[in-house]
Amino acid sequence: MRERFVRVGNRCRESGRLHKRTSHGSLDGRADVLANLRGRRAEWWAPAGGRCWAIGLAIRTENLRKVYGKDAEGREVGLLDLSMEVEEGQIFGLVGPNGSGKTTTLKLLLGLIFPDSGGGEILGMKLGDPAYRERIGFLPEEPYYYDHLNAIELLRFYGGLFGMGGSALETRIKELLDLVGMWDRRYIRVRNYSRGMRQRVGVAQALINDPDLVFMDEPTSGLDPIGAMQMREVIINIRERGKTVFLCSHLLKEMEPLCDNVAILARGELRALGRVLDLLTTGDRFMVRAEGLTPEVVAKMSQGAQKTEQEAHLYTAYFETQAQALQSAQAVSEGGGRVLFLGPQRHTLEEVFIEKVGG
Repeated sequence: MRERFVRVGNRCRESGRLHKRTSHGSLDGRADVLANLRGRRAEWWAPAGGRCWAIGLAIRTENLRKVYGKDAEGREVGLLDLSMEVEEGQIFGLVGPNGSGKTTTLKLLLGLIFPDSGGGEILGMKLGDPAYRERIGFLPEEPYYYDHLNAIELLRFYGGLFGMGGSALETRIKELLDLVGMWDRRYIRVRNYSRGMRQRVGVAQALINDPDLVFMDEPTSGLDPIGAMQMREVIINIRERGKTVFLCSHLLKEMEPLCDNVAILARGELRALGRVLDLLTTGDRFMVRAEGLTPEVVAKMSQGAQKTEQEAHLYTAYFETQAQALQSAQAVSEGGGRVLFLGPQRHTLEEVFIEKVGG
């Protein structure tokens, strides 16, 4: 298992080789690998004595590359030198336009194709190693199932592929069908499923082996608003059970409230990677949004603003510094208005996406 080490409080920050401290305070050797981490935190100590926590990585890639050829303009088509890390226990989103390399990335991580160069690890095992397939689940974008089976028969089939059977499998099937809201429809044949029902039972089959890492390709595609909301709730529930969820999608409005971290691909290249909150916060100016303002208060609120906007009864002002924004908010409050938002300007994930991809 590959780990990354982070600071606890204001103590040390280390990466790479740490040493485990024994009960009598000595150092008993290198701690490069913690084989039994499996999503839990373990306490380790840097040689200088500063305490650190080890956080397991579910996915790590280094210069991962898969090229299919060149386009009409001579540019390479495929995935170009992708390096990223996905920590355990998070929802990670991979977004990009058509042809950006999302599907290639997914196939490489699943071990369905092999890279031209570069490599990585899945759950601490070398990329492409068949052994990690027992610990992953996969929901394809358009799953195909034997349409003469019902939900219970379908999950028995997939459970059997993992060597599961007996009462343990039956208990697991009921647990999963309850999770995805399909227990009351367990005897309906697949041929009679709606798109939403197929997606739900697809999630159940992806979880049948109790995987540590679940891959989902366009999990909300084609669902109505209620179905998409219910699918998001299922995905969050999976994370709350300690699993890592890796999502591929181009539906940015679905990904923004769901993901902890995202990576943006375009033409096979990684254009952005980080926490959703960090990517959406510009940090270069501050915003005040208010309502219930008289013209006099609007004038005071807007003093020193770089830009102002009005939409019906809502007023927004943008400032270069935090101090100016605080003064503006104070003017609103003293004038009897209501401050709706005060803080760094935030973009939507769609706006960040267009900026990184190039319109």
